[in-house]
Amino acid sequence: MSNRVTMNQNESVMLQRDTLPMQILSKLMDWIMDGTLKMGEKLNTEELARQLGVSRMPIREALNGLEKMGLAESVPYVGMKLVSLTQEDVLQIYQMRQALEPLVAEKACANITDGDLQELEKIHEDYIQIVREPELDAKKLYLQNRKFHFAVYSISGMDRVCSVIESLWDTLSFFKLIYGRDVIKNSEGVDKIIAEHQSYIDALKAGDSESLRQKLCATLAKRIEGISAESDYYTL
Repeated sequence: MSNRVTMNQNESVMLQRDTLPMQILSKLMDWIMDGTLKMGEKLNTEELARQLGVSRMPIREALNGLEKMGLAESVPYVGMKLVSLTQEDVLQIYQMRQALEPLVAEKACANITDGDLQELEKIHEDYIQIVREPELDAKKLYLQNRKFHFAVYSISGMDRVCSVIESLWDTLSFFKLIYGRDVIKNSEGVDKIIAEHQSYIDALKAGDSESLRQKLCATLAKRIEGISAESDYYTL
């Protein structure tokens, strides 16, 4: 890594010992979103430790966290590096999501309880609160969006399929973090996501599994179309 990533003394002090790995992980995610860290970039443990003013152990734990999230990978004879996703990689992952997510959502519609709906509505309310904050946080938005979707999918009881879907989301994390950074700059994009979530809740309330399946298929089809037409993908 180059020396361009630096923290001032106050930022370093904020990294308290008991939460160091999580705070370092959060900082690395911020650097991914603001473009400080790029796809495919090598993550040097010693250099990161020096820049953040911490020991190597919490850095290693944070990098393991990045790897579990699908944001980094360990490469033999190279070490830890951020993942690289080609445009075709992203397209294929979205196509797999389009095949699987409507399936589990349809099953969730048949299984959902009043308690599940209340929990889902609370997650959606929290999402809207995050969106309405004066300074939007792309990372919080991404994590809450993920929480919403998997709150729906887990109701299906199709644990093996949900595990595959979660793996696909993990692989897409890098792309979605950057996408989220761009979405929050566009109020129409944010309002559209809120409307999408509400439409899923409405379909679940009505027990309309076919409508829910179609809505998810259509949403993912738009994502696929947008990625296919993205001429500046490689600037991510």
